[in-house]
Amino acid sequence: MTEILAIRHAQASFDADDYDQLSPLGEDQALRLGRWLAADRDIGFDAVVVGAMRRHQQTLAGIEQAFAEAGRTLPEAEIDAGFNEFDHGAVLSAFLATHPQHRPADRDALPGPKDRMQVARYLLAALRHWASGAMEAQLDEGWFAFRARIAAATSRLTERHHGRERVLLISSGGVIAQLAQRALDVADQRSVDFNIAIRNAAISEFVIFDGGLRLLSFNQLPHLSAPGERKLWTHF
Repeated sequence: MTEILAIRHAQASFDADDYDQLSPLGEDQALRLGRWLAADRDIGFDAVVVGAMRRHQQTLAGIEQAFAEAGRTLPEAEIDAGFNEFDHGAVLSAFLATHPQHRPADRDALPGPKDRMQVARYLLAALRHWASGAMEAQLDEGWFAFRARIAAATSRLTERHHGRERVLLISSGGVIAQLAQRALDVADQRSVDFNIAIRNAAISEFVIFDGGLRLLSFNQLPHLSAPGERKLWTHF
């Protein structure tokens, strides 16, 4: 049996020109997560797999720093771009091209307006439309291609690390939502709901058991659970 500890990247730079880098809060989230993992000497990793995006790499760097501070090491990371997130900008632009009424009133620039509840509604509408299969012709990577890419990456991980005790996977919300969908065998629209729900630097646990992927826990923040730390919880 192989356990996969799947981590969504820490908070990226939501209101910056370049989203694909951690914010100062994101750097703090990653370091706190790493310290929580490193503090438990019973938790070790036989392999580390990480997506190729900058926010994935920077989240791993925070975890590695915490392990080094604790006098511990992690296995050398395997970079697999198959675990990259989908192109949010392309999906949202394609959605707005046919649904201009959803355009944010206060800001046209992606990833979205500064009102985060408005962003959540905007993303949910766009991703549900994408998951319906209605945007396949508008995108280089439609919903079904994205699903197939994540399935292929998961198969590679399973084949490479079959029989390993524990694998640390660092990726993005859309990817982890796909793993949850596969483990629970639910409809595509449920994967969108999972995606919107997953917090930055959250832990979800899966096991490869009896030929399939099983979900053990989802969207946990044990490293941010002390009194007063709820202010560190973010979705984007």
